[in-house]
Amino acid sequence: MGSFRLLAWAGFSVVAAAALLHNTPKLGHGLYDWAEPGNVAAALVQGRGFSDPFDGGTGATAWVSPLPVLVEAGVFLAFGVKTAASAKALLILTVLGLSAANALLLLALAPSGAWLRGAASAAFLAYAVLLPGGPLRVLSEAWLDILFSAALLLAALGLARGPSRACGVLLVAVALLAPLENAGLTVSVGLVALALAWSRRRKPRGLVLPALAVAAVALSVAAWSARNLHALGRVVPLKSNSWFELHLANVDSADGLPRMETVLRRLPYFDVQEFKRYSELGEVGYVDSFREPSLGAIRADPLHFAANVGRRLGAALVFCRREGGGESTSFRFSPSDAARLSAAGELIVMGPAGGLWARIDTPPAAEREKLHHLGLAQTEAIWLDWLGRRLAFDDEFRGPSGIALGFLTAGVPVMAFLLSAILLGGRLPAPAAWAGAIAAGMLLPYVLVNHNERHQLPLVAMQAVAIGALVQAAATRARGRAPAP
Repeated sequence: MGSFRLLAWAGFSVVAAAALLHNTPKLGHGLYDWAEPGNVAAALVQGRGFSDPFDGGTGATAWVSPLPVLVEAGVFLAFGVKTAASAKALLILTVLGLSAANALLLLALAPSGAWLRGAASAAFLAYAVLLPGGPLRVLSEAWLDILFSAALLLAALGLARGPSRACGVLLVAVALLAPLENAGLTVSVGLVALALAWSRRRKPRGLVLPALAVAAVALSVAAWSARNLHALGRVVPLKSNSWFELHLANVDSADGLPRMETVLRRLPYFDVQEFKRYSELGEVGYVDSFREPSLGAIRADPLHFAANVGRRLGAALVFCRREGGGESTSFRFSPSDAARLSAAGELIVMGPAGGLWARIDTPPAAEREKLHHLGLAQTEAIWLDWLGRRLAFDDEFRGPSGIALGFLTAGVPVMAFLLSAILLGGRLPAPAAWAGAIAAGMLLPYVLVNHNERHQLPLVAMQAVAIGALVQAAATRARGRAPAP
């Protein structure tokens, strides 16, 4: 127990120090992007209900999951709507959540060997602290997914070893909350319940707990669906924007992996025309407008859609492309130049004289030629601004560090799973097997519909277990012990 406390407190100290290091500049200058959950949380606190994900009084919504919104709304009630104090409070919650996830991993892995426990904890902290744009970023919501995945792993391992009331309660609690967080965690709970039920299939009383977990999921989905039926006139079990996401990844994007520029040009939060359409049609009508084009594209070329799914699977399991997208401009545009650039799809206007470059990954020669044909008043200065942002983009996302991170967040953990099995005679240790199942569930909905690097981020706890399992397997073989049966 002393060792557990020491490692848990060490993890808290590392996470807290890294959070301050990462976020002090932004906290000092109030550089926050509250995004859709923050907008809905503000609407809740201000008495407008669960609504207005893009601001502007657009009405009831199911665009975002309710749990992160409720957390932010609670913070807004205590510290003010979208204030610096609220941002700091949410960062403290993030530190506590990630520290708790580390502690849950230590508890879950304690019976499986010191090497596995220590290496997994170290890998988890490294992932959480060092990944650019990681879970310690101001207002990141990934910490909730990470915390739930660690809790689910603890419950699964504890119940696989034998009866445990505490682990049973934990499993049902995660099952109740998971649908309110995201679809991937809901699938993970289902996989864990199914595996537990299979292992207890000869003991009817042993099936009660998996059945309770499934019932908790069903209850949560039913409650949220009832709210959506009342507010939107449509049964929405989880989130309303599935057709939008499907269209974004399989119609707007040719390879099934939408770049940030594609997202920014389509999302009502950034695009004036899309916001107008969303506001006029209402959320249900707006999302429905993507249904037929998406289904039509899939019917017209099902093999291309299958290839998109395959490319998303490759991104999840081999190399996850990192990208910035929407790189901020430094140049102050004249109104006429900004209008021409916006109309050409090159610029997303933000504020009176600046914005985001919407096609930062265009080949530089092609971009320069296009800018010269737009009739801009300050072509050369605008081109130099674009080029400077492009060079910074390449350095961060396409340089050696960007490539290394692409493998570290996808292929390296998968390879660790495989090498562990090889070192142990073809069989994964139980913690790695359960972690792999949970990670697969967390990924499945997004691989099928729309996957990008933000869907890899919540996997870090399970990926850390893969690293720890490999270290434990290597230590076992180095000591000359026989592989586990």
